[in-house]
Amino acid sequence: MPIRPFVRKLLNHTATGLLASALVLTLSSCGSNPPQPEKRKAPPVKTQAKTPSANQLLELARQSQSPERESLVLQAAQVYVDAGKFSRARALISDMNPDDLPDQSYIKYTDLLSTLALQEGSNFLAHGILTKQRLEQQWQAMEPTTEIALREKRAQVFTLLGEAQHSVNERIQLAALISNKQQRQQNQDAIWQNLMSIPFAELQQLAQDEYGEAARGWYSLAAISKNNQIDLEQQREQLQQWLNEWRQHPARDNLPNDLRLLQSLIDQQPKQIALLLPMQGKLAEAGEAVRDGFFAAYYYALGNGRNAPEVRQYDSSGDALAAYQQAVAEGADLVIGPIDKEKVTELSLMPSLEVPVLALNYPDAQPAQPLKGFYQFGLAVEDEARQVARQAFVEGHRQAMVIIPSQEWSERSARAFADEWEKLGGVIVNRTQFQPGVNYSGLVKDAMLIEQSQIRARELQELLGVNLIASPRSRSDVDMIFLIADPAQARQIKPTFAFHYAGKIPVYATSQVYSGEPNVKADRDLNGIRFNTMPWLFDSTSPEKQAVAQYTKSAAVYGRLHALGADAFRLYARLPQLEQVPQMRIFGATGALRMNAGRIEREQIWVRFRNGEAQPLPMVINESELQY
Repeated sequence: MPIRPFVRKLLNHTATGLLASALVLTLSSCGSNPPQPEKRKAPPVKTQAKTPSANQLLELARQSQSPERESLVLQAAQVYVDAGKFSRARALISDMNPDDLPDQSYIKYTDLLSTLALQEGSNFLAHGILTKQRLEQQWQAMEPTTEIALREKRAQVFTLLGEAQHSVNERIQLAALISNKQQRQQNQDAIWQNLMSIPFAELQQLAQDEYGEAARGWYSLAAISKNNQIDLEQQREQLQQWLNEWRQHPARDNLPNDLRLLQSLIDQQPKQIALLLPMQGKLAEAGEAVRDGFFAAYYYALGNGRNAPEVRQYDSSGDALAAYQQAVAEGADLVIGPIDKEKVTELSLMPSLEVPVLALNYPDAQPAQPLKGFYQFGLAVEDEARQVARQAFVEGHRQAMVIIPSQEWSERSARAFADEWEKLGGVIVNRTQFQPGVNYSGLVKDAMLIEQSQIRARELQELLGVNLIASPRSRSDVDMIFLIADPAQARQIKPTFAFHYAGKIPVYATSQVYSGEPNVKADRDLNGIRFNTMPWLFDSTSPEKQAVAQYTKSAAVYGRLHALGADAFRLYARLPQLEQVPQMRIFGATGALRMNAGRIEREQIWVRFRNGEAQPLPMVINESELQY
């Protein structure tokens, strides 16, 4: 919950004696007899002043005048923070007026209040506290340790709220202050992670326009990392050129881990790939769509003079294990596929793999022991749901309502959302399921407790014996809605929230809410819904996407599988890099890809319906920015 002012002050502790006697321990005086000559004199025992308790500080504050009183209260709040008693610290400082504090107390107040805001997830509040103009005027007068602590928190908040450039600049400032080697490395790793969240075109522009020398070098290096993610050789050449140009840059002798691995990736990249996809049966069209996306990326690489492996296709419609063994016998260095969950499960249960596999789906259950060389990559609904939970939490929501169709895949998605949401500290207030074609108005009315509101109004009218003019009210314990629905369902469900007095509650959804094709007239009923989806759907400049549209006859519904195939090609040479560098990202058609214990996870872009159009969003948005 956000920090709220308290009307009471906790300065009512009774005196328990002189504070000085509780704060300082004195040494016993020496005896008058001289020491025995044959004995060695023991050194005097050194003692430190006992740290005063919060109660002692508050008692002294009660007896003091401003500004000493406020300084002592802030010290007491710090004691509570150090002890993890955050609510007590909050109660002490929430009534303070920072404008009345002298500079040193104001700095302490800012440090404490921002710590409390971050601790409870009030990221927008922390941002406001840490970017006050008065704080900007205090840097020169601060102790280095205090400046480090405040700049670290500022960098964290900027990252959380999607202000990557501000976070990079803050951490460049931190680099000049930190002397600890481990902390310097952690700070550099954080710089790199922020840089990787900035689009490539923006990195190029910043590399030219940024005023600071160190910042320009960082932006230039990040642009090299994000560009040519398919062409390892060209990326290596650009890196060598950067090393020659930036001989004094702090990253030159301490390159990010993913760039250090370039040469080994080039040496070890597969020379022959086997595509293990269904060519017959009910999944044949899906297999064809994945193949088309893969070869669109493959031939684009060849057309630009890039090295590419030999590719052979095998039919996984029958015995997938036999197809895998045939591919290995014929010289495959890497197998990509299958896409059928049952076939993927069969491969995952093998005792060992002769060559690595990039499966394009996930097994029914994860192997008890990780299978070396078995990588999993697919369009998991669970990944999308977990991302919704993280996004909504960062944007300040804590109490969620879940509305989903009665289907197995949506059940899995809802469980993933709930697990992530509750792990973060959120609460699931209500969970509602629906059957396709039901009365959606009644569904929302029941979920929002409108009937109970109407009953309370009638009971009050009967009690008073007069006619009352009362409008029903929706429940007040929900601050976000997680909706899983296809476009047709969502177009009926979303407008009923406004009809039932809940139109201002933010609605988050997964990619299923968008067909992938613009439909302004129909999608006006989806206005305001935020959903995550793959970049492929909104990338009009992608050469792979243009090639698929030009040379295939696949329906739009297969667009996501085209993107899956294109990213399989992007991943083939990078799997060892992703495995060895957990923070590494491949920025592909399906999202930003990272590896977690052999499983490729996707972080998708955010989109909002506005005036019937699906429009990409910044990383994080505030409720004040919402316009329907």
